[in-house]
Amino acid sequence: MASGRKKPKSSLAALSDLQNAPTQPVYLLEGKDSFLRDEYLRVIRRKVLGDGPDDFNHDRFDWTEIDAPPIITIAQTLPFMAEKRLIEILNFTRPGERDESIFLSYLDQPSASTALVFCVENVDMRTTFFQRLAKASLVCGVDILEGEELKKWLHGRAVALGFELRPEAAEMLVEMVKPSMMRLSTELEKIASYVMPGTLAGPEEIREIVGHSREELLYKLGDSLSQRSLGGTLVLLRRMMETEHPVRFIGLLRNLIRRWTISKALIRSGRGVQGISEVLGLPPFVAKRLEGQVRGLRSAYLRELYGKLLQVDRKLKRTSDMKAARQALELFLVDVRSSRSGAHKVV
Repeated sequence: MASGRKKPKSSLAALSDLQNAPTQPVYLLEGKDSFLRDEYLRVIRRKVLGDGPDDFNHDRFDWTEIDAPPIITIAQTLPFMAEKRLIEILNFTRPGERDESIFLSYLDQPSASTALVFCVENVDMRTTFFQRLAKASLVCGVDILEGEELKKWLHGRAVALGFELRPEAAEMLVEMVKPSMMRLSTELEKIASYVMPGTLAGPEEIREIVGHSREELLYKLGDSLSQRSLGGTLVLLRRMMETEHPVRFIGLLRNLIRRWTISKALIRSGRGVQGISEVLGLPPFVAKRLEGQVRGLRSAYLRELYGKLLQVDRKLKRTSDMKAARQALELFLVDVRSSRSGAHKVV
């Protein structure tokens, strides 16, 4: 049994350890990402139970519906016609005094024929219980991947599904979907069903297949407004109005104008795409897209746009009539286009 507190490894490193290391008597899966947690549980199940039936040697409990005695009774029972049994405890939190005592007694001498898995969102290492649990366990961090590790996972997952991702496509996918391993996995599966096997998917495929997200709508809205495309902007508005409240469209516009204003100031100061990327925390391809959108926009126009947006926002908050709300937004967009094209003087 290992000694001392084991700091959770990164998710990919932990998965590699699980696949290559001997089966452990106790595991602690620590973190909030349910998708990654289930990935680890699948690996543990294969190691402990193999590929055969597991009806008699696999138990899965929700800690909110059970206490320690029946879990430990099962853990101390020999497996049925197999070498190992597996017990998973989901939604585990710090137990009460009686259950804590029972668990700690078991952790001092865990059964060699049982793998006991604690799935915990938040481990409070200030408590004696979690200190001793961590000391007795193989500890794996199951929070969402980030940075290079997330990109590595995306590329590996894409290859497993039969296609490849360009680096800029992986960045776009993360930006559009936002942190959620489950959603990222689902979008990769959608892409795999759309492209031919062996395809090297780029930004165009991502826009086409995943392009109904909030972020992509924001980019398309920016393209339409900066290019004076009233028709394109109205199409986006009507698409959103099919399922969303107009206030969401206002939110998109507010976010867009904020990005435009900051990008415009950065361009004027000479920082360009790199500055936009650093200040707004966006991938370079997104920063380049913003730079292209604001090149022909004047600061006075952005101020006027924001002022008119506030007026529309106040109108929408005073009505529950969806038809009237859409008409108000359409009139706003028509007014914006005429102002942008010079029919109204911008000061």
